[in-house]
Amino acid sequence: MAIQNSKTKIAAAVGAAALGAGLAAPAGAVVVVGGDNGWEVSFDGNVNAFYTVGDYDKGYVTEAADKTSSRVHSGFLPAFFSFNVKSPTIDGMTGSARISFAPTIQTGGTKTQFSSQSGNVGPVPGIGGATIDTREVVANLSGGFGEVSFGRTLSLFGRNAILNDMTLFGVGFAPGADSFGSVTFGRVGHGYTYPDFAARFQYTTPVVNGFQIAFGVYDPATISGVTAYGVPNSGTGSLLDEADTPRFEGEMSYSTAFTGGNFKAWVDGLWQDVTSSCHGKIFAVGTANARCGDISTHAWGAGTKIGYMGFEFVGYYHDSEGLGLTAQFNQNAVWFDASGNVRERKGDGYYLQGTYTFNGKTKLGVSYGEGNLQSIDNDVLSVAANGVSGHVERQLWTVGVYHDVSSWLRLIAEYNHGSLNNSTPGHNPEANTFSVGSFLFW
Repeated sequence: MAIQNSKTKIAAAVGAAALGAGLAAPAGAVVVVGGDNGWEVSFDGNVNAFYTVGDYDKGYVTEAADKTSSRVHSGFLPAFFSFNVKSPTIDGMTGSARISFAPTIQTGGTKTQFSSQSGNVGPVPGIGGATIDTREVVANLSGGFGEVSFGRTLSLFGRNAILNDMTLFGVGFAPGADSFGSVTFGRVGHGYTYPDFAARFQYTTPVVNGFQIAFGVYDPATISGVTAYGVPNSGTGSLLDEADTPRFEGEMSYSTAFTGGNFKAWVDGLWQDVTSSCHGKIFAVGTANARCGDISTHAWGAGTKIGYMGFEFVGYYHDSEGLGLTAQFNQNAVWFDASGNVRERKGDGYYLQGTYTFNGKTKLGVSYGEGNLQSIDNDVLSVAANGVSGHVERQLWTVGVYHDVSSWLRLIAEYNHGSLNNSTPGHNPEANTFSVGSFLFW
């Protein structure tokens, strides 16, 4: 068995599932272990850390009062450690697989491994707040027929939007002074919904004259959190808890290169039905009767990327019903009207981004995006059921500098200005954050 060093694009190290996403990332030295039988095993990943100072207005997403903060944390991407395996090519077909672990560095506000338990002080395993996520467990069979893929990896709808977002290697939207979660949000909810890592079977065609189509059958999602007007008297269950058909997602793209530049355009979409397991029963909720219902979630998006002589422009727009604003299929995706009927909420969003890369090493970029979630007839019950006040608008400006010191080290400085309009007259809270950080890739 031989061991050799090779250079690779580490699109996967940024969670692109990518296996073909083609992210522009520094090339890292990856150890490839190969045997005489043609099998290869390799490893790649990254570690990143950011220091962020922030100024948040009262009412900005999670804040109950004006607050400033300073944090050391993982960025929009967690760290990654990924295992890859590749088979020999037999009869024109090659197999590959990938498993990725994605830990973060930040911990809870109380920096201790000791806490009170049942009146006693004793050690608590682990450090509060630190997380590790198995994001990718995926296998691929590729050949002249295209590629058949199965397992868990990044979803198709919104995939290109997130992979071409410059805040992928930065911080972007941080929902609150103390509420970074496992990672920050990038431009999620301010231009696209998070595609998430999902279990699916997927087929991708070969590239024909620049065109390629991908289609996936996904493990369906229920809509959680619709409980304020949806829980039976027993206090268990949710109205939208039955998904008897899979979710379908698709993407069609076109790519070409020309002297000094390149062009890519894509359209994507998803569709899924979510129904209720209560099948027509009526449950008293307050003074209203909440009826079981069903929704059809559907969304589409379109984007383009143009690069020329160091300049690059990216634009993306999406439109949806019953999907939500940030995470897909969340509780804000639907509401129940005064009669207890479930209704899909409409939403849309877009972002525009321009960058220029100096000497192939330093990228300067600016982007703006927003996400919108519509109210339905200013329904009073809908406000309480969804925890938001009718129509919601989120805007985010980002200015960033991303500098490659070497093929394995990237330095980042990023400023983000976010604003929120949740239909409260005269009150549009804002937040400003400034971050500096670094990635080490391998």
